[in-house]
Amino acid sequence: MSEKTFIIDCPYCKAKVAAEVSGIAENTGRDCETYELYGDRLYVGPCPRCKTLLAGESHQTEFQELGAQFDEWSDVVRLYPKPAKTFSSYRIPNVVTDSLIEGDRSLQAGAHTAACVMFGRALEAVCRNLLQSSPISKVRIRKNHRQTSTEPSAPAKKIMLSQGIRELKDKNLIDQKLFDWSQQLKAFRDIAAHPDDISISRRDAEDLQTFVYAIVEYIYDLTDRYEDFKRRLERRKKKT
Repeated sequence: MSEKTFIIDCPYCKAKVAAEVSGIAENTGRDCETYELYGDRLYVGPCPRCKTLLAGESHQTEFQELGAQFDEWSDVVRLYPKPAKTFSSYRIPNVVTDSLIEGDRSLQAGAHTAACVMFGRALEAVCRNLLQSSPISKVRIRKNHRQTSTEPSAPAKKIMLSQGIRELKDKNLIDQKLFDWSQQLKAFRDIAAHPDDISISRRDAEDLQTFVYAIVEYIYDLTDRYEDFKRRLERRKKKT
């Protein structure tokens, strides 16, 4: 990246391009609470191939003020067009959100294998969130004593992806189509996680991203919205 261009992922050319800088907005300083330095940059410019207007952000990672040889900045992550998918449900675990964000960044960086791993991680986290029960404390009664004490039982075995998606289907948390998508996502996740001489195309990785987004939206966002819809109907019935 030079002063006249910035490297960014174009969603239409499906490639990393050197977009010509049309404008830069920069914000640097020190956090008033933690006193940590920060730096953010927003780049805007057209794709040199298709001329689509692109916008991306970069964050400062090294600071000369803190002893680094140079100020360094992270790779530019696209914000427009087609920014990362966002969800409205408060029930989505942080590990799911973080995995989806890292998967999207890997995809923009051309790391298709890494993206598949992160999308599989997100789906496995969904399974554990919905199906994994917390360890139940067991009661121990001491002989010749009226008092009882509790001690935690052994940690439950963690649910893995293959078992998890089957249980989601069995419990009707996902339908047949989402189950089929989950199976494909698992298959590609397994390929990506092992050192086999198999490459994953960008188009396949993008499809898997679409699949896991649809699953998360169906399980969390649409369920929350439907429950809210039913509550509104009940309130109307009571008023009438």
